[in-house]
Amino acid sequence: SSGTGLWTSSGPGSASFSPGASSAGATVTVDALGLYTFTWTETNGPCTDNNSVNVHFYQQPLANAGPDGNALCDSKEYTLAAIPSVGTGAWTYTGAGTASFFPDATTAGAIVTVSNFGMYTFTWTETNVVCSDNNSVDVHFYQQPVADAGTGGNECDLDFVLNAVPSVGTGTWTWSGPGTASFFPNANTAGATVTVNAYGAYTFTWTETNGVCSSNNSVNVHFYHQPVAHAGSGGNECDLNFVLNAVPSFGTG
Repeated sequence: SSGTGLWTSSGPGSASFSPGASSAGATVTVDALGLYTFTWTETNGPCTDNNSVNVHFYQQPLANAGPDGNALCDSKEYTLAAIPSVGTGAWTYTGAGTASFFPDATTAGAIVTVSNFGMYTFTWTETNVVCSDNNSVDVHFYQQPVADAGTGGNECDLDFVLNAVPSVGTGTWTWSGPGTASFFPNANTAGATVTVNAYGAYTFTWTETNGVCSSNNSVNVHFYHQPVAHAGSGGNECDLNFVLNAVPSFGTG
């Protein structure tokens, strides 16, 4: 208003003013958090007046929601691991279903239970009066596949129709045997037709993978060469003996 003004302070720590305590719009810096009273005193000759304001200095929270992770296979529970700083924290979420927190959403290490498998984002928000911060983690909840490779069998050529029963995730056929194998239309088809290049016994394994969870099951298939029977020629015999003349192919005649 008039005269010369000067800032003074009281509070839990000391205060410094920039560019100086006589600047009405000074920036004040304190060395301890808490409640301070700043008094502006104006002096004009023998006349003075003062007025005060209260300022609260709060510590800024630094939210840390912990690491991303995967729940145990076929589990809808996961233990969160936020690291509290200051203020009050609370969990919120977005995802494929609903979520509940035990013992409650304000517990940094709460156990979360979800209603559906899938990916969820959990956000840990810390609030210290007027100051806040948040940090998020992604958690995947995967259903456990239960692989069923179907039935094997015997085949009188080099082709066999596989018959796996899919559950969840992505399935893939692999094999072991005396030759190579190709799958039509591809190795990810549960009912693929497999063609081998050599006769013999093969093991076909159907592996299902869902995120970090997997399961496999196998069937055995024997590929046999198809016999082509040729009994040769008959004829006429002038006694009781005849020499047969079959032409063997494969197997036992």
